[in-house]
Amino acid sequence: MSSDQDQDHIDQLLERYLTLLDEYTTLRKHLSGLQSDVYHNIARANFSGERGLRYGQDHYDERMRASRRVGITNVENGVPRFTVTTTSQNNSTFVEAEGDEEEKKTAEKAHDASGDGEPARSPGTLGEEDGKQETKSKKMCDPLRWFGILTPMPLRAAQRHSIRAVEDVIPRLVSVNAEMQHVEIEVRRARKRRAKAEAARSKGRAAEAATTLGQQVGAA
Repeated sequence: MSSDQDQDHIDQLLERYLTLLDEYTTLRKHLSGLQSDVYHNIARANFSGERGLRYGQDHYDERMRASRRVGITNVENGVPRFTVTTTSQNNSTFVEAEGDEEEKKTAEKAHDASGDGEPARSPGTLGEEDGKQETKSKKMCDPLRWFGILTPMPLRAAQRHSIRAVEDVIPRLVSVNAEMQHVEIEVRRARKRRAKAEAARSKGRAAEAATTLGQQVGAA
């Protein structure tokens, strides 16, 4: 690769880096705006809420589950790409379902040991109860329901801004940051290759000049 080609490659990398930097700056600004909107709406909800009621971590309990999952995939050149997806209902309620299953087994063992109690339930009754339980789980999956039925609109707006930040802005932000780091490494490598090539060419020119000088001295 010639010196001009090396320089063109470095220029292309720097152009790509500046494009990523501009996108990174825009995303950071957008994220800052979303976070400000979240805190502002939470403050509005607390201001207009009932006396003594504050929307925050005091309402968190054992129902707290991760509603989003982070996925990392490697694209070309090994640059990671981050994505955030919604957790499925089965995964989000896995721990609860496991605990309920253990409680059912314990109750069945106690019932068999005592030999008395309620009669066995019909399959239709079990199906209806399972449907009710599934509907209840879906309702409780939304964290806003922890704060009651009449959720203030500012609190819903805060949730909407938070979801947008977590699902759209933050994954793209960290993906751009990872690609910027990769481009920085490529620029350093390209500059090292160019420096080595220039050193080799300088050494070759020096050797050629020494040979020419020796020939001239010998001819004289």
